[in-house]
Amino acid sequence: MSPRVRSLLVLLVGGAALAFVADIVVRTPGFLVPRDFLEYWAAGRVNLRGGNPYHPNDLLKEQRTAEPERTEAVMMWNPPPALAVYMPLGALPSRWATLLWVGLQLASVFVACDLLWRTYSREHRWVAAVVAISFAGTWWLVAYGQNTGFLLLGLAGFLHFRQKDKPYTAGAFAALTALKPHLLAVFGVLLVVDAYTKRGAKALAAGVAVVALALVAALVANPHALAQFVEAAQHPAAGATPLSGWALPVPAYWLRIQLTPAHFWVQFVPCAVACVGFLVWRVRTRDWNWPCALPLVVAVSLLTTPYGGWIFDLPVLLVPVIWVAAELAREKRWVLLAALVVTQSAITAATFANAGALHEYWWVAPLALAPCLLAVRRGPRS
Repeated sequence: MSPRVRSLLVLLVGGAALAFVADIVVRTPGFLVPRDFLEYWAAGRVNLRGGNPYHPNDLLKEQRTAEPERTEAVMMWNPPPALAVYMPLGALPSRWATLLWVGLQLASVFVACDLLWRTYSREHRWVAAVVAISFAGTWWLVAYGQNTGFLLLGLAGFLHFRQKDKPYTAGAFAALTALKPHLLAVFGVLLVVDAYTKRGAKALAAGVAVVALALVAALVANPHALAQFVEAAQHPAAGATPLSGWALPVPAYWLRIQLTPAHFWVQFVPCAVACVGFLVWRVRTRDWNWPCALPLVVAVSLLTTPYGGWIFDLPVLLVPVIWVAAELAREKRWVLLAALVVTQSAITAATFANAGALHEYWWVAPLALAPCLLAVRRGPRS
């Protein structure tokens, strides 16, 4: 038997075994479809059929096929290009789509952490997986069936391939962050400003091209998707909680509530200030170092985000956390590295032990970032 035939046989047998196990899993009565995953699955399904993926009635109709007792729709507020990611899910039964989605998110987290580790260090790559497992955001990402694994992969892929001098590939990965552009606004601004360099222009062009192609795919299935998104954002239908109606675990929300609750725009002030500050820093820096800057960029982006910042959005903070872990491993400061992992594990355990409303987890991001202060003065070395 030739090696090629043997490899094909192993692939077929392995695939069949995996499909058999997956079928058992999805048929298990205790198998649960995560709450937030339903918004992506239903939106993709509705858009495939030419419906309105931003209307609660259309979403609720599909979500009830997976969860018959549901009385309110889980709204999907991601911009229309994201529908290109969700439409393939909508073509699958909800349980199979859930299994695929959760697998992809977990794979994205671990691949992203490995890419980040290879950017900041050359040894002990297994530590990246340990840090990912200990991190609260990883567990809550799975629990809610969210999409933040793709955002982390977008950041890690961008950084890795920029270092490899492959700007087009880097830009294509960066396009994944457009799934939730509000969460990484500072990164988006710097990506645009970086276009005045040759490599930056190539990366931006690739990112824009990927987003444009995704938008075209969404509009082919539903030509009204863009108009429906704008209408829903400006005038949410009955049964849809407006963006301004959510209680958030971020400083921008509390600033608005304390100063002028009726004015949603106030939540964008911290983000705008952060963007301007980093813009000035970028313009004044001749030799811009993405590996050095990205951990701080991501941390500030999330802490000043005008919307979101929930605990399942926190996987993006693995960028600064992995950076610190890699620094400690490279310097062989094993006790501090172990303390970092134990601290993150304790935070994770505390989040599940003290169940509450999502906006009550405001303390998780600052606490998870606190160990990063250990390496702030050192910075990543090339």
